[in-house]
Amino acid sequence: MAMLLVMALKACGGGGGSPPVSVIPTPIPTVTPTPTLPPVAQFTLDIRFPDNTLSPSQQSLIRSAALRWQQIIVGDQPDLPPTNIQANECDPGFPSTPLNFPIDDLLVEVRARNLNDQRILGGAAPCFVRASNGLPFYSVIVFNTQNLSDLEGRGDLPITALHELGHALGFLPIIWEPKGLTVGLVGREQPTPAGYDPRFIGLGAVNAFNTLGSSATSVPLENQFGTGSRDSHWRESALGRELMTTRIDREVANPLSILTVGSMADIGYDVNLSAADSFSLGRGGGATEPLELEELDWVVPIQRIDAQGRRV
Repeated sequence: MAMLLVMALKACGGGGGSPPVSVIPTPIPTVTPTPTLPPVAQFTLDIRFPDNTLSPSQQSLIRSAALRWQQIIVGDQPDLPPTNIQANECDPGFPSTPLNFPIDDLLVEVRARNLNDQRILGGAAPCFVRASNGLPFYSVIVFNTQNLSDLEGRGDLPITALHELGHALGFLPIIWEPKGLTVGLVGREQPTPAGYDPRFIGLGAVNAFNTLGSSATSVPLENQFGTGSRDSHWRESALGRELMTTRIDREVANPLSILTVGSMADIGYDVNLSAADSFSLGRGGGATEPLELEELDWVVPIQRIDAQGRRV
C-alpha cells in the first residue's frame, strides 16, 4: 500500500509547477512474540537468626541458599495467623519467642551450638505443620560450632545450608510417611535389617528418576550410614552427587535436580522444574572428596496447626 501511494503522488505532480512530492513509507513494525516467563515465586522462606552464634558472613550464605530454594518452590501457602505456640516448645531455644504473629510461608530459625561431636555438622527438621496439607510453617536448623568455621573456610557452607534447608522444607520421612510416599521403612529406633531397601514412591520423583535414565517404579532411599542418614536421603550408591544424598561431595557440583524438585511437588509444593540443576545418574568423572561429617539424629516433635492457629 505504501508503494502505490508514492507512485500516485509522482504522477499528479508531473505537469504543473509544483515540485514532485515524495513520501517515505512508514516501516511496518516487526511483531516479536512475547517470551514465556518462568513462574513468579510467591513462596516466602523467612530465615531468622535469634542470636549471634552465626557470623554475618555465615548468615549471608544461608540466606543465599534460601533464595535458591525460592527459585524452586514458587507457590504461595496459606498464611498462618498468630498462634499460642510458646518459646522452647520444639527444643530449647526453638522457637526463640512465642509465635504470636502471622507467618507466610515458612519461618526457619537457625542457631549454632556445641554438639559435643566434631563429626556432626548439624541438623534440620520441621516442628509445626499446617493441618490442611501437612507442610511445615516453622522449622529449625542447628549447626555445630565445633566445625562451622571450617565449613565456611573450606567453602562447604553454601551447599551444606542448601541441603539442610531441603530438610527444613520437608525432605524427611516424618513429612513423607503421613502422605503415603514411602514403602519399606522400619522404625527409626530399629536396627537396619539385612537387605534393607526403603523406597520413595511419589509420582513426581519417580517420573523425574525415569527422565534421568532409570526405569524403576520407586526411588531408593538411603539404607545405611546410621539413623541420621538412613531413610531421610536419596541413596548414595544410586544417586551419587545429588544434593539430597547422604554425603556432600566437595569441589564438585551437588545438583539440586529434578528428582528432589519432583519430591517437593509430591509433598504438596508448587514447583518450577525448569529451575532445577542438570544432573546425570552416577558420580561421573573427576576427583571428589566427600564431606565426612554426619547429620544430627534430631527428634523434634511435630504438631499440626489449623487455619485458625489452633492445635489439632
